[in-house]
Amino acid sequence: MAINDDVPGLGVTVRCHGQPLHELEDPNTHDDDALACPTTSKYIECVDNAEFDVYIVVDPTYHWGYRDHVLVATTYIDGTHIRGSVIRSRETGYYGPAIRRIKGQEVCDPTGLWSLRNFKFAPVTTTDDSQKERVESDLKLAKSLGTIEVRFTRAIEHGPGISRQDHSAKEGTFELTEKSLKGKAVSHGTSYGASESINMPSWVDARDLMEDNGPILVFKFMYRSRDALKRELIIPRSPSRSPTLEDMTPAERDRLARERLNELRCFYQQQKIKRENAHPLIKREFGEVLDLTEDPPLPRPTKKSRLRDGKEVDVVDLTDD
Repeated sequence: MAINDDVPGLGVTVRCHGQPLHELEDPNTHDDDALACPTTSKYIECVDNAEFDVYIVVDPTYHWGYRDHVLVATTYIDGTHIRGSVIRSRETGYYGPAIRRIKGQEVCDPTGLWSLRNFKFAPVTTTDDSQKERVESDLKLAKSLGTIEVRFTRAIEHGPGISRQDHSAKEGTFELTEKSLKGKAVSHGTSYGASESINMPSWVDARDLMEDNGPILVFKFMYRSRDALKRELIIPRSPSRSPTLEDMTPAERDRLARERLNELRCFYQQQKIKRENAHPLIKREFGEVLDLTEDPPLPRPTKKSRLRDGKEVDVVDLTDD
C-alpha cells in the first residue's frame, strides 16, 4: 500500500481480485519536488481485461484536530472524475480504519435505474490515421491515459448535497493514432466490465478548506503492461538466453564448427610463432644447428703428442660429437 510520511494515516492501493498489485518506485518522483502538496507516485503492472478496484484507507493515526473537518478522497482515472468519498473522524475510532472501495463507474440510465460498471484494464491499439483533428483529440486523451489518482482534501461538511456529475454510460475503447503516442510507453486505459444494479447513491455537501489551497496529499499510480514497464526501465529487461546446440539448425551447427576450427588454427599458428621467436636457430655450414639462446659451446678438448724428434704437438680428436 502506498503511504506518505508527510501525512501519516492515509493510504491507497490498487487491487485485482482482492489482492494488492505490486507497487514499483517512480524514478522521476524527485522531479516533482515543486508540487503544491505531498505526492506519492508509483508504477503498477496491469494485465489485459483484468478487473480492479481502488482501495482507500484512513487509520487512527491521521490527525483530525483542525476545525472538526472531514476528508474527501476524490478518485480520478485516466483524467476523468469518478467520485468523491467523504470520510469522518468517528469512522477511525475504536473500530479500526475507515475504508472506501472504488470499484466502478456509477451509471444512471434514461429510466432512472442505477448500475455499477466494474473497472478493467483495456489494451491500447493504434491506427496510422494522421488527420489533424483526430491527432489533437488523441493527444488530449493520451496525456492522462494509464493513470489512477486519489486526491485527499480537508473540508467542512454542510449536510446532504446533490451531484452535478454526468452519470451517463461512457465507453472505454482505446484506439489512438500513432502520432499521439509518440514517445509515450502507455499500454492500457480503463474500460468497463460486468455491471450490477445498485441503489441510487447519496451525496454530501462538503466544502474545501480555503486555507489549504487544494489537496493535502495526492496518490498517483501509473499502470502499464510488463513490456511497457521494461521500455521505461521501471523493471529490468530480461537477459537474452544463449542458444544451445539443441536449439540450432544443422546449418548453424556447421557454421559454429567452422568458426571454432578457424579459431584453433589461428591459436596454434600464434603459438608456433611465439616459440620460434623465443628460441632463434642458425644453421652452420656442415648442417649443425646452433641454439643462440644457450651458452656458447666449450672448445674441443686437445691432447699432447710427442713426435719422433722429441717435439710436443696438440692433437684434436675429430671423431668426437
